[in-house]
Amino acid sequence: MELTTSAGEVFYSYAVGDEQASRAILIIHDWWGILDYNHQWADEFAKAGYQALVIDLYDGFHPADAKKAGEYMRSLNQEVTHRKLQTALLSLKKSQRKLAVLGWSFGGLQAQQATLQNPDLVDATIFFYCRNLLNKSNAKLLKGPVLAIFAETERTWPDKQAELEYVMAESNQILELRSYDADHGFVNPESPRFDHDASEDALKLSIMFLDKYLA
Repeated sequence: MELTTSAGEVFYSYAVGDEQASRAILIIHDWWGILDYNHQWADEFAKAGYQALVIDLYDGFHPADAKKAGEYMRSLNQEVTHRKLQTALLSLKKSQRKLAVLGWSFGGLQAQQATLQNPDLVDATIFFYCRNLLNKSNAKLLKGPVLAIFAETERTWPDKQAELEYVMAESNQILELRSYDADHGFVNPESPRFDHDASEDALKLSIMFLDKYLA
């Protein structure tokens, strides 16, 4: 599906699920661009009764290695990305419909950006193994709960988990946490760090979280 921002930027997405569903989810890829597992997760959310939309913030680009992935990620214009995220959210938002965002790594950062930039559109946020953009000031903007999933073998864990707990408690916001004995990228089947059991559990946990708070 083709989407166009208010400034005329065209980007593409993968949409699946009942267009009349009472709940929807925006899914944001990691720094490798859209991969098969992004579609697979969207399909699983669709089976669970959601309309799901995976957006391509890389305009079809697939980095050949981590160096190129990092370079491309850092080259993105965040203002353009904000417009793409808002356009995708608006395309999903319908009267009385609850809306969530989910992302991994780079996508987790963008999921937080989407929520902070559009707090009145987002009812729940899920992010995986990424930096915390939430702080005591901006966390007050949130209108819904957060599920944060961490990889325990990352050198920044558990400090960033503890930091997020503190921020959300100080802001009186709902936070659910889960960490896995796995490495950054454990959800991606194309990564040597892939952990099937952790990935399957994280998917089930994500659906349960949304079923709980978007009912």
